[in-house]
Amino acid sequence: MMQQSDDDNNGHDLEFTTCVDSSVPQNVPAPPPPSCHPTNGVLSNMIQSPATTAAPSLQQPSSYTPSAISFLNKSSHPIACSFHILFKGLGFLIYMMGSKFMEDIMVTVICILLLAADFWVVKNITGRLLVGLRWWNKVDPVTGMTNWMFESAASNSQNSNARNNSFDSRFFWSVLYLTPVLWSLCFLSAMFWFEFQCFVTLSCALVLSVSNVYGYYKCSADQREKLKQWMDSGAELGVRAMVRNGALGWILGRFGGGGDGGGRMQ
Repeated sequence: MMQQSDDDNNGHDLEFTTCVDSSVPQNVPAPPPPSCHPTNGVLSNMIQSPATTAAPSLQQPSSYTPSAISFLNKSSHPIACSFHILFKGLGFLIYMMGSKFMEDIMVTVICILLLAADFWVVKNITGRLLVGLRWWNKVDPVTGMTNWMFESAASNSQNSNARNNSFDSRFFWSVLYLTPVLWSLCFLSAMFWFEFQCFVTLSCALVLSVSNVYGYYKCSADQREKLKQWMDSGAELGVRAMVRNGALGWILGRFGGGGDGGGRMQ
């Protein structure tokens, strides 16, 4: 409110008076200006508490591995295990499918080359790495005789059996024994269907695979003991089966019944 004083009318001075209305709250902070871009509840929570929001996780690379690789991870020598079956598989595949793409003579040549490579790899590399065995021949320079050497690494050797695990041993012997069985079935099939052009390939396959089986069998005393146990258990099971079926009694009565040519069990 502004009033003009009577004494100062001639001086043209102004007098100011102020008054405060106590009914109105004083020193109230002004509200924040409204946002130009309204946000929803989720977005506003993310803006108000950025520290608590987790950053989006990046997509992790897939941990899937092929079954063959995961299978060979159990081995101490996965590369040796791969080569233990590589040339065998290629030779068998060419033998079964090669006649559809090439002549029979080419199939025979390629199969023999693959079988020879497999024989050398198994004899000189995989047997030594996987089971610690080696077999080889030595010619005596004086007499000219060939001496066959069958060697087994010592059990306390740091470079052989100490690094071999049970997976390597099972894998080596299983593939080694299965190979001549598979080629024998192919040989019988060729004889049954009169496929004489396959005899050269199958004969080489059988000779080379059986040679490796015999060589490593002579090297391993453990395998000889296992084979003896298998033969003993097989003979025992056979005798039990014969006794159970009465065949043994029939044989004893047949050949031990005297001159009448047949005996009767009492």
